[in-house]
Amino acid sequence: MRAGKLNYFNHRGQFLSKDISRIGYGYREIKTLKTLLSSIYEDISLNGKSIVDLGCGDRYLENAIKSAGGFYYGFDISDADFEKEHIPAKDNSYDIAICLALIEHLADPGFFLSEIKRVLKPGGILWLSTPDIEVSKFSFWDDPTHVHPYTRKSLRMVLNMTGFSSVKICPNYRCKPKSYYLESKFNFFRAKYLMPFSGTSKLSVPEFLKGKCKGLFAIAFNSKPK
Repeated sequence: MRAGKLNYFNHRGQFLSKDISRIGYGYREIKTLKTLLSSIYEDISLNGKSIVDLGCGDRYLENAIKSAGGFYYGFDISDADFEKEHIPAKDNSYDIAICLALIEHLADPGFFLSEIKRVLKPGGILWLSTPDIEVSKFSFWDDPTHVHPYTRKSLRMVLNMTGFSSVKICPNYRCKPKSYYLESKFNFFRAKYLMPFSGTSKLSVPEFLKGKCKGLFAIAFNSKPK
């Protein structure tokens, strides 16, 4: 199974690496992360932070993280089988762990999440994304390596069970105002029904109609934030 996944992701990585727009997407993701964190902290900076990108693929986040003053580290399936092999890093190494569109590829996320806790510093932050099965429904299975769907409830539960605290889950909007990342029923309703156009749509429509998303963001702490 690992060999099959490795071939799949290597092929996908070669395809993605030819898409120069991916660098711009990296800046978009880091801008979103900073807004998410600003909804928890009044003043947040990535400057001087050690940040590990798990499932880094073509490392499209690297330029954005370095531009923000962070120290970037990336690991992918070629470095470790995250389902059963240790992340190749020492304990308490990183301030922030980023895990975008990865956890749904793992049949059992328990070992992987415990490894993230191990390599995060006390008080370190995990930011992850995954499809919301309640919204994506059957399209979730269009990716043949998707094996584990999540709802808001199940994602929170697995993070709490692994020992993460202060878990916050919201729709995976990109580059929206801080209020869009509050945990509220309206924000999930808006993402599902009131934003018919994607955030990158080139159509001449008002911005408040852009941002349709089918996924979840989670922010969680290795211990309670100070």
